[in-house]
Amino acid sequence: MIDSISFLIVILLAVGLSHAVFPYDSRNRLFWIVIPGLLLLFITHPLALAFAIACFVFSIGIFVVGRSVKNPRIRTRLPYVILILLFVPDLVQLASQAPILWLGSAFFIIRLMMTVAQGLKQAASIDDFVVALLMSTLFFAALPSGPVFNGLRTWELLKQNNAPMYGEGCYRLFEGLVYLFAVAGFVSVAIETVEVLIDFAGVAGVLLLRLVAEPLAGFGFLFATFYGYSRMAEGTALLFGFEVPQNFNKPHLARDLGDFWKRWHRSMADFVMQYIYLPILVTTSRTKLALIAAFVFMGLWHNLSLRFFVWGFGHGVGLAFILPWAHRRAISPTLLRVASLIYVIMLSGIAHGVW
Repeated sequence: MIDSISFLIVILLAVGLSHAVFPYDSRNRLFWIVIPGLLLLFITHPLALAFAIACFVFSIGIFVVGRSVKNPRIRTRLPYVILILLFVPDLVQLASQAPILWLGSAFFIIRLMMTVAQGLKQAASIDDFVVALLMSTLFFAALPSGPVFNGLRTWELLKQNNAPMYGEGCYRLFEGLVYLFAVAGFVSVAIETVEVLIDFAGVAGVLLLRLVAEPLAGFGFLFATFYGYSRMAEGTALLFGFEVPQNFNKPHLARDLGDFWKRWHRSMADFVMQYIYLPILVTTSRTKLALIAAFVFMGLWHNLSLRFFVWGFGHGVGLAFILPWAHRRAISPTLLRVASLIYVIMLSGIAHGVW
């Protein structure tokens, strides 16, 4: 993952150079949105750039084939083939046993799938579609942590040549930097402190640190980095004169597990609901099965591993069975709020190897 200061420098350079080159129109902005993405992927690992280009070409192929398909049901389902690409980095990693940072692949593959699906639905022109795919794949600020979005919608916003929103854009950049540099740094120190204390604590202390402090600090670090990169992506988009979805809305204030997923990684949660949950529900008419399957997919989207399978299955079971049971029993809202947050942190600890 690119460090926060370097990321900010890239953003400021791209925004500044886009303003220095005339005319300041959508094509100019597009250039300075895409080129830094190419450079970031190449610097991260040449294979990451090669994979992004391959995904881009593959998505064009799916779109071309889909336009020629007469059966609407097949045409609707064809973009789902793109989701197979999600598991290529994990399989390559397992085969090569070499650590490769596939910067942004999990996010841009989802964006590609959404763009192809909407392109076929709207019968988009090939010119607009290719540009939308470029934005979906290479919008540099959205590479580290999203958000996910429909590239066609984003390109339509960029084509409007709206004035950059400097005030809100700079605020979100600053907020993101604070979370990445200060909050995540503080939590990182807390994690190191917990690890040191574990070596000197007694049995009760070790249990307390392992079961409470370590997963809580780990989740805090995850939120700070994820929120920080997301806010910087949102701010960058505003400085280029368009908007992308906001990923977070105070998830720590969630009333229950269902409300948490309306606040945490909202762009991905919306994708899963629209493209995974609803199609399964329509096909099977089984709400609980659709919920569990949707969140298992989300878990494996993070990483093709048993830990993230358990994470996805746990969230699916929580939404399908535990939350309805809690509502039927009229559990205290405060207790439900606290228990839901503990449940989320526990599953995060399992997924990220804290336990």
